[in-house]
Amino acid sequence: MPNGGSDCCATCWFNRTNRGEAGYQHRDSPGEDHCEVRDLSIENPFYTYCANHPHRRPDRDPIPIGPVERFAGDYSTNAREVWQPSPDTEEIRRHLLDLLSEIFLHIPADRYPIGPSLASVIMRQLGEFREPRAVRDLEWICDNCPDFLAKPARAALEQIQE
Repeated sequence: MPNGGSDCCATCWFNRTNRGEAGYQHRDSPGEDHCEVRDLSIENPFYTYCANHPHRRPDRDPIPIGPVERFAGDYSTNAREVWQPSPDTEEIRRHLLDLLSEIFLHIPADRYPIGPSLASVIMRQLGEFREPRAVRDLEWICDNCPDFLAKPARAALEQIQE
């Protein structure tokens, strides 16, 4: 059976079992797999994912970014589905807005080949929140950026303006 990718909760420094370290070295450690960022018990850590993982956010970001996803069971596409939606607080919204305003800083570190990019998760989450404070930056991205950024920005704008 293939593994779920190295960007899973089992390798995340926010998984309590890993004692603050990223990687596979604690895979056999006793204890419950538990996300400290979201206070969430993780049933299948090798097939559960979020944008706070070190492969997406190497700066150890303790504020939830986007939903928690799990493997959707299709090995040919590495498909993932939302398992737990993002929590919605003013702190999280402000953090997402800050990340959006500096979106170009995240692109070089955002090359992990499986799952959504950090930039798309940020924009999608602001769209789902229907966050009006994101409109100006999203419009700028739509007008000035390549399609890999403009497309998720347009989708987020559509949700906000519904």
